[in-house]
Amino acid sequence: MFNPKVLQKLAVEHKDAFKVLARIEEILNRRFADMEAAVGGLCLAVASGEPYLLIGPPGTGKSRLVRAFCGLIGLLVEDDPARDHELYFEYLLTPFTEPGELFGFYDIEKAMKGGKLERPAVGMMQHAKVVYLDEVFNGSSAILNTLLSFMNERVFHDRNVRSRVEMQCLFAATNFVPETPELRAVFDRFILRCHVFNVESKVERISGLLGKGWNETYSRHPAQKDYTALLDRLALFRQRVVQYTSAGHLVPDASHDFYKVLTQQVHLARQYDLSDMSNRRLVKLVHLMVVHRIYEAVRNDELDRELYLGPAQLELLSMYTLDQADEEIVQKMLSAARK
Repeated sequence: MFNPKVLQKLAVEHKDAFKVLARIEEILNRRFADMEAAVGGLCLAVASGEPYLLIGPPGTGKSRLVRAFCGLIGLLVEDDPARDHELYFEYLLTPFTEPGELFGFYDIEKAMKGGKLERPAVGMMQHAKVVYLDEVFNGSSAILNTLLSFMNERVFHDRNVRSRVEMQCLFAATNFVPETPELRAVFDRFILRCHVFNVESKVERISGLLGKGWNETYSRHPAQKDYTALLDRLALFRQRVVQYTSAGHLVPDASHDFYKVLTQQVHLARQYDLSDMSNRRLVKLVHLMVVHRIYEAVRNDELDRELYLGPAQLELLSMYTLDQADEEIVQKMLSAARK
């Protein structure tokens, strides 16, 4: 579907960043029980820069996972929750949350003395590299509308002024899948979604949870010095994708057979009402496939060969992009993808 030599070149050029990401994925899987899918989705979101939504009941480790990742790359100190972190912004949204709580309240006193009406220069959402919004769909329409511009354009609209935001990763969590049209519009922007559940009532599952959960809760978790530049290095990778695309080297081949199996997956998702698979989501999905194939090649040490999209990339549709979880239909889609 894409020039396999260009995909190979991208993998070779950015192998060091993806190797760091693979090490982080291994660490997180050692720390969290039965969250391989959630960890894998988080790493794919970090690499692609696409928004990531964790869906599940309270107490399933959604927030803890995001904080663990940010702790590993030095954006926060997990063992000191009272410390301020300029490049990491986290907030629990409620129906009463005011925009100023996220973006900073205007300095009225300064404006009255002849200065400009401005928000704080640091410490707010528009200045953070990583943003985590818990219970994201509880936000007011003013907050959610501003969030859309963060997600779509990476800009902050403030009193008719547009400014670029620092955000490289947007993580969010929710206990429910929204139903109203207004919230569905925001929901659709979360290209990556993952459902997180409480562990099954089985001895091996509960013992695994307690073994990892105890250490996760009561151990110390220092940042890893070698990981602190990860976000910037992956941002360079995404810039390189744009450069190759602009130069005409990384464009889909409309005649490729991969389109047939991709179309089948989209048809199944729509047929069983698991997702409308909007045009936006389809384009973003293919971007995820490209990033995943490159990441897969680095993890599996396939840098000496040309890279083609395959079944592992098709599985992303049923694993991370559906609107709702239906295990039976997902298994049908996975079986079709692997043929």
